[in-house]
Amino acid sequence: MRIDMGGHLPKEAVSWTATTSTLFMLPLYKPVIQFYKPSPLNDMCMSRDVLRQSLIAVLSKCPLVFARVTAQPDRSLVLEYNPENSNNPVLEFNNATVSYADLETRGFRLSDVSSNGLNMPVEDGMFTESFESPLLKFKVSFLSDGGIALYSTRHHVLFDGNALFSFVSNWARCTRMLAQNQVPIPPEMSLVQCLNKTGSPKPAEITVDTTQAFSGIVAAIKHAMDPNNMRSCVFSIAASEIKRLKQQTMDSGLLLQGEWVSSNNVLTAFIAHHITRANMDACVYERGPWVVYNSLDMRRLLGLPLRGIGSPLFTVNCLVSYDELMDAKHIFQVAYRVRKCVERCTNGYLQDANDWIAASYKELVKDGIQEPWNHMSFTMLDSNARNLGVSCMDKIPVYDADFGAGRPEMVRSLDNISNYVIALPSPQSDAYHLHVCLEGPAMDALMADPGWNSLCSLMCDS
Repeated sequence: MRIDMGGHLPKEAVSWTATTSTLFMLPLYKPVIQFYKPSPLNDMCMSRDVLRQSLIAVLSKCPLVFARVTAQPDRSLVLEYNPENSNNPVLEFNNATVSYADLETRGFRLSDVSSNGLNMPVEDGMFTESFESPLLKFKVSFLSDGGIALYSTRHHVLFDGNALFSFVSNWARCTRMLAQNQVPIPPEMSLVQCLNKTGSPKPAEITVDTTQAFSGIVAAIKHAMDPNNMRSCVFSIAASEIKRLKQQTMDSGLLLQGEWVSSNNVLTAFIAHHITRANMDACVYERGPWVVYNSLDMRRLLGLPLRGIGSPLFTVNCLVSYDELMDAKHIFQVAYRVRKCVERCTNGYLQDANDWIAASYKELVKDGIQEPWNHMSFTMLDSNARNLGVSCMDKIPVYDADFGAGRPEMVRSLDNISNYVIALPSPQSDAYHLHVCLEGPAMDALMADPGWNSLCSLMCDS
């Protein structure tokens, strides 16, 4: 059963000037799936009617999420909401023949997700320039033994990882509140006004290409990714191990008085050392330097709600030499380098970046381009180059989605982007779950790496 939720959204039109929620975006869909173990409370707390009613309640509080970015005659950019939009959110229910026990035994494999119809493929593919598909889709699969799989996919135009998990967490909280006859709390919005200046200078580290649409960049890729040769695995690394590496970095003598590195800086350096080596050892890429990209959530820096809906992301790039990557003793140096790159992203710097992108949008609109966001493709997606992306989401409420019968037992990212790692917290927050996507030979090399295996244990394979 599939429900178009558009008719349940507020009927009044909503319009906002362009914000960071819409400026920093990637033209792709990003799916995740959360697995809930069997419980006698599932039938009551996560029934079709309960989930539908609570989703209507939470959606009615945030019409902005389902707006469309449009170029106006005066060249300004606004978000406009219309209940008739074809990209309204959808909710789908499914009775699956597979059991939670079978999925758990097989390690919650992504291949089992698709083969058992637990997913919702995007018609145009994960990378799309079309805004006709729903920006947010949910699929609730009732498993044969009473377990539940909740599949969510959203367009990065308005939902980053923080926003999605915060939205689902709010949906779960809304479900519990309605069960107690309480008024649901609306989700927060990550909004910040952009000045829409003209002629703003481009900050030095902005790594986007405004000269062509995303489809043109994809067409120029020679090192194409074969979806049938990709492997997505989940590894677990204890938080205590990262804490130990962090302390070793602090004691390495590299840092000046008052300087510091974060756990995420150290984790990024550890990941970069092993995954870039695996790619080069497997001859997937030639030997040489790599650019390591860190996703930076701008909410805290710009004073936005930390759990706000939107996609205010920024990517920080750090060039790492071949010699640094090949020698494990340089992990501390790489962690320090990553930290120094992140430090450049002050709130003033990010506001300059906002202004530059807003100005670039305006220039593109002036040239008659009606979808300027498709010309802001981040170069980290160019697989011709030696690029590695790392998103550390250890502070995101990944497992904070209790609809009344308990939190999910396992969460899997379904990203299929090569050389991209998402670090999520474990259910007990005592470890990091590293969702790693690599080409097959590179993954084989990584799993044969003694240094990687000494700290990381395999949880899920493909």
